[in-house]
Amino acid sequence: MINPETINNESFKFKGVARRISQLSFIVLMLSLGISVYYLALGLKVSAIMVGSFSFCILIILLLQLYHIVENIQPLILTSISILLIVSAFVEGSVTGQYFYFFPIIVVIPIVVNYKESSFIDLGVYFLMGIVAFFVNFYVGHNIQPIENISAAIARRMMYTNASCAILLTLYFALAYIYYERKYIRALVEEKNRAIAERTKFLSTMGHELRTPLNGIIGALNIFTDEQPQFTTNEYFQILKYCSNHMQQLVDDILDFNKIEAGKLNIHLVEVNLKELLANSTLPFYNNIEKKNLQLKVELDPQLDSIVLADDVRIIQVINNLLSNALKFTEEGFIRLNVTCEDVTSTLIKANFIVEDTGIGIEKEDQGRIFDGFEQVYSESTRKHTGTGLGLNICLRLLNLMDSTLVLTSEKGKGTTFAFSLTFNKVEKRTHKVERIYNESEGLAGLNILIVEDNQINMTIARKMLTGYKATCTPAYNGKEALEILEKNKDFNIILLDLEMPVMNGYKAITEIKRLYPHIPVVAFTASLIDGQMLARLIEAGFEDCISKPFHPKQLFSQVKKYAIQLPGIKKTSPPILL
Repeated sequence: MINPETINNESFKFKGVARRISQLSFIVLMLSLGISVYYLALGLKVSAIMVGSFSFCILIILLLQLYHIVENIQPLILTSISILLIVSAFVEGSVTGQYFYFFPIIVVIPIVVNYKESSFIDLGVYFLMGIVAFFVNFYVGHNIQPIENISAAIARRMMYTNASCAILLTLYFALAYIYYERKYIRALVEEKNRAIAERTKFLSTMGHELRTPLNGIIGALNIFTDEQPQFTTNEYFQILKYCSNHMQQLVDDILDFNKIEAGKLNIHLVEVNLKELLANSTLPFYNNIEKKNLQLKVELDPQLDSIVLADDVRIIQVINNLLSNALKFTEEGFIRLNVTCEDVTSTLIKANFIVEDTGIGIEKEDQGRIFDGFEQVYSESTRKHTGTGLGLNICLRLLNLMDSTLVLTSEKGKGTTFAFSLTFNKVEKRTHKVERIYNESEGLAGLNILIVEDNQINMTIARKMLTGYKATCTPAYNGKEALEILEKNKDFNIILLDLEMPVMNGYKAITEIKRLYPHIPVVAFTASLIDGQMLARLIEAGFEDCISKPFHPKQLFSQVKKYAIQLPGIKKTSPPILL
């Protein structure tokens, strides 16, 4: 999170308090010199000398600041003005209206005092100085005989002049205050946006760098599982598998949180069977729930069995985060997912979601904090649980993007319930093709695949997985090398192309490949988080689809099987199985 104190300090450098004081002091100097000349023209020598002396004091103060002898000149300027107005009451009395100048003084204090850094006591001292000077001026002007003998006609002219100057100064200072505050707010917004942009870039880069080696670890584990299944029950193997999956989840959470906060995550609707989507979302949790001797209750309303428009990825993410949270803090009892239809019409479904557990619960005073980013509620019973504290915050923000919110009900020691509602538009008939399930036993024999990947470990993992399915793989380590290979041999069924590479990256390479070899399907490899917006950009650039790192053998097999073309003279494999 951005530190407001840091922003204030940096922004006030931008705001330029010292420079602003100098500018306003120069205006006061010019005005006082003009009034001094005006008084001299009226024959008021004492008043002219008094205001001229004040002008000289202001000039000396500005020179002291210019030569860095005195840095903070606010007290000297405000004190000099207050003394001038008190002395003017002794010289002129109250008939000339010099007390009108206290109005611009009060307005100018917030402009020349760095009240964002100064304490309220310091600010109060300046205001108190002006108020005390006003009352002294008023008392002296009405109760003490003035030194200067001023006629009634001249007094009226002086009254009009001082009142007019005071009003103009007050108006100018008020407009200046508004201008500087707007400038300050713009600086705050720009600095915040710059900080978010820098953090987004940093986390995006770090996420890419973390997910790349994770692909090597998780990929090697998957290959090892297939080749040496007898070792998968080994304690150390299980630890390695758990830690790698947990690290991947942490990285994904941080990147998701960053994208949401930067306003770069959008909801993308697709056609899904709502009941199937919700039922499948719970499948990854059965094993872990059984290991803790807990019961998972899944209660889905039969009316949910409809095709609707929904962001399936984000709905699963919300439910998974809530179920993971429940699993983490529940040691006995049950975890329940209940989804009921509140309202069903021919065009929409309004569903109520409840995730309930019999875990440790949350203290009432802590219930507001658990939705904050990077926030966890610590107690003796929660110290053993680790995480970023982003899961619930991400759930809340995702639901806000879907025009919903997350409602918490919890009691310490008795469990926790999270509830939310979502409205889905029905789809009468699916407009997209039915997804296919491909039989792994068919393998990829006869397919010639060009893999373009600069990371040696990821190249090894991808080649090992694909050759395990009997495919023929040709490696290239950047886009330029891939084009050189294609120039010699264009008989590839599919190209797997990494996006971030030296010499020529995937974005430049896809342009050339589609220009020269438009018939060859290209699937992107990327360690970035993929959402609907990024996928749309990739498809627009010429990619068929993308595979996110870390990837699993079945995912890689399905994507290759789905998009690979049949080359002339190669016998077509048996068709995939329809859902």
